[in-house]
Amino acid sequence: MRTKINTGVRVIFGVALIAFGSDKFLEFMPHGHIMTETLMNAFMGLMANKFILPTVGIIEMLVGLSLLTNRFTNLSLLALFPISFGIIAFHLAVDLPGIIPGIAVATLNVYMLFRKRKELAILLKP
Repeated sequence: MRTKINTGVRVIFGVALIAFGSDKFLEFMPHGHIMTETLMNAFMGLMANKFILPTVGIIEMLVGLSLLTNRFTNLSLLALFPISFGIIAFHLAVDLPGIIPGIAVATLNVYMLFRKRKELAILLKP
């Protein structure tokens, strides 16, 4: 029994995730707000780490591709959940004005997981 998610929502979310993931490597999206010292320090820490942003970008692109092809969506949405949480936590901590895209990603992730809750319930059975 496969739960069907609205195709339009799935495709739009998939394209957005591919764009957000690609931006981690190509930096083509304007961010449109002034970086405070706290935000700059946090961002420089992420950049110095060398693996967090690329890993997040790759996972975002893979989840987006999964949603576009409608394959492995359960696994992909579960993999995106901690990233969604991290995006929200980062923006709440150091960049509240930039939280809107993060809220959109987290909301769509939770919505799609909720729609698939019956398929995913088997993971919680002993």
